[in-house]
Amino acid sequence: MRIAHHMLTWLDWHRDGAPLELDTMLEEIRATGYEGVELMRAASFGPARQVADRLAAHDLAAAAYATLVPARIEDDSEHKAEMDFAAGLGITTIMVCGGWLGEAGRRTTFDDDYARFAESLAAAVEHAAGNGQTVAFHPHTGTIVETHEEIDLLLRHLPDLRLCVDTGHLTAVRSDPARVVAAHPGRVVHTHLKDWSRRDRFFAEIGQGDAGLDLPAYLSALERDGYDGWLVVERDRPVLTPRESAALSFEHLRRIGAR
Repeated sequence: MRIAHHMLTWLDWHRDGAPLELDTMLEEIRATGYEGVELMRAASFGPARQVADRLAAHDLAAAAYATLVPARIEDDSEHKAEMDFAAGLGITTIMVCGGWLGEAGRRTTFDDDYARFAESLAAAVEHAAGNGQTVAFHPHTGTIVETHEEIDLLLRHLPDLRLCVDTGHLTAVRSDPARVVAAHPGRVVHTHLKDWSRRDRFFAEIGQGDAGLDLPAYLSALERDGYDGWLVVERDRPVLTPRESAALSFEHLRRIGAR
């Protein structure tokens, strides 16, 4: 399994500062040992051919492309355009988040919520398939699909949906990533690796959390399942610089023999 890094870490770092420079980000990702990058909002850097040229110049592969899908079928032009842009880069894995709870403070969900979200996801899956792409759905904190049990609820409505397991998000809601893999053989086609800090109530670099994530057990579960996709490291809103954050996570993966 090859290891990539998500560009979200750099986008978050530059959110309130100087604009992100594509070449700087790619150089830092490659310099810290990664072989690929998961892209998002990459059309802002120019046409697909231009972005592909920059990836090649830094000897990096495009591991996946990230986009968002609304909880209900609404204007889907944005995520369809992003899928089409990704197709121009030869990307075949589309990582999709969605289903944010619209009402402040609401945590109770109903079957209708999952049925409507499944319709929205099904439309995204269909569009991606037309590009030769596979949608990998990412259960995410703050949405109607956070936990292992909620994954199962969604899959009742969309039984062929493939998954992106994020170790940080599942650990944050006390679901075991390894159990999710074991419960759904062959369904996990993409993954994000990060940790969770109970003390900080937020994500942490791999190996820096304190919420009980057993990453070796998770990686073993992927191997038993025949997983052959990318391991994508990600850190939302890093405290360290993106390069320092990426290096810290990569070193931990090296220590546990993940490469």
